[in-house]
Amino acid sequence: MGFTLDDIVIDRVQYGFAEDLDGNPLYTLTQLQDATINISAESTDATDNQGNLIKRFWKAKTGEFTANNAMINLNVIGAASGEGKKIASQENKIVMPKIITVKKGEKATLKDIVEGSVKVNAFSANGSMGTAYEKDTAASADKYALTEGGEFTPPTAEDVDTYIVKYDRSVGAGVSITNRADKFPQTVKLTLKALAVDPCHSDVLKGLYIVLPSFQVSPEVEISLTTDGQLAYSGSLQVDYCSADKALYHIYWADEDEE
Repeated sequence: MGFTLDDIVIDRVQYGFAEDLDGNPLYTLTQLQDATINISAESTDATDNQGNLIKRFWKAKTGEFTANNAMINLNVIGAASGEGKKIASQENKIVMPKIITVKKGEKATLKDIVEGSVKVNAFSANGSMGTAYEKDTAASADKYALTEGGEFTPPTAEDVDTYIVKYDRSVGAGVSITNRADKFPQTVKLTLKALAVDPCHSDVLKGLYIVLPSFQVSPEVEISLTTDGQLAYSGSLQVDYCSADKALYHIYWADEDEE
């Protein structure tokens, strides 16, 4: 007897797996929620002289996929920026900023400093920034000291308790993302794995796969810099134009895929 199924109940989207159109993996997403696929189409109506609808001719289907990522995700931000993530290594270091505060009488180590990037200012308890200080071989009331090894000694001004230090450093293990005005997201193949149940066997979770063969992430992004911030992940379902079936999406359910 063949396998048949109609109604299913979705538990959640477990994974999103993006790859380029040559099949090379790009990134995975594990915190997608509120995922929705929306298909719309244009139509032309044939009517009689009284305006009665005789036939509606549908054409030009378009689709959108929308979801929220439960956390701020660098893969999502990178995909929307159009250039993805840049990964730092010891061979290809990335220049990044760093900001620290140093109390009077204490010292700090500034690692991998970019020459000439160190800026030191007085910093008050109410958050205001005061006098700027220059570098010297030894700390004084109006100078700070910085050795070749990166040991920082703050000034000794009598009326300043804390100093704010900002500098650039070369990082060998990290990530950077740049959102350029002239770069836009590439088209990818997105495979979603959702967990679902057959209502007649609701105790068994199974994998449901939704494949978007030609998906372009939207470059419009809003980043909420809060603890509970989420990130929208959305884009257009493009026609897989050179394929035989011109698919916007595929849905796959295999009876053997028990979780």
